[in-house]
Amino acid sequence: MEWIDKFIKLLFYGRKKEAYKLKYDNFPKKLYKYEIIDDKRLEALKNNEIWFSNPDKLNDPFDSYGVCFDKNAADKKDIEGYIEGLRDNIKVCCFSEELNSMPMWAHYADNHTGICIEYDFSKLNYDDKFSKYIFPIRYRREKYDITEFLRKVFEENAEERMYLLFFLMQIKHLSWSYEKEWRIILKAKGNKNGGIVCPIKPEGIYLGLNCTEKNRQKIKDTVLTNIKCPIYEVEKTDSKLFEFKTKAMLK
Repeated sequence: MEWIDKFIKLLFYGRKKEAYKLKYDNFPKKLYKYEIIDDKRLEALKNNEIWFSNPDKLNDPFDSYGVCFDKNAADKKDIEGYIEGLRDNIKVCCFSEELNSMPMWAHYADNHTGICIEYDFSKLNYDDKFSKYIFPIRYRREKYDITEFLRKVFEENAEERMYLLFFLMQIKHLSWSYEKEWRIILKAKGNKNGGIVCPIKPEGIYLGLNCTEKNRQKIKDTVLTNIKCPIYEVEKTDSKLFEFKTKAMLK
């Protein structure tokens, strides 16, 4: 996407306000979070929390390694140590632009036994923490060269080092592009997994095709008692296309 490339360049050259405005103008109306159903996720849903993971728990072994730099142009030891320190002190929450994604339901919602939660982050203010630190993934065949950026932040402005987070966590190989992913990245000492209260409530919850009756009831009880958003059932269709339809189950 052309705007994402422009967004990266704006961040690269320190034009943060322009970058955030561009991102805000291109923000998708809906983002979806695929989840398994377990006690931790149910408790997070009950408390209107979204689940964050540390980078080591993500399913792509190349995740957070999507950058490269000229090791002759900078102090390799200092930079690599700083980058590892960043990885050890951040946590990530992942979303998708797609609801009707068979691979996403299979990989992240436990073969359609889980759920998909819909959010509208465009409701947030421009300068809200979640709005500010949610970023689109850029899919590339090659790693992103940050040599020039490193020269800038290590020689001129230490405050800009925070933006290494963007380059570390937002560049993935092209083969993952079907995920159409966005991420919230927050600094967190010790990067432990866990829930963080979300400033907005879900717009809806979608039950997977293979969600058990027991888990359906757990979701219904949690929603009725706490977040009170619509619940939808996912159903197969007779269409010639590989797609499903949704049916409102509870409001």
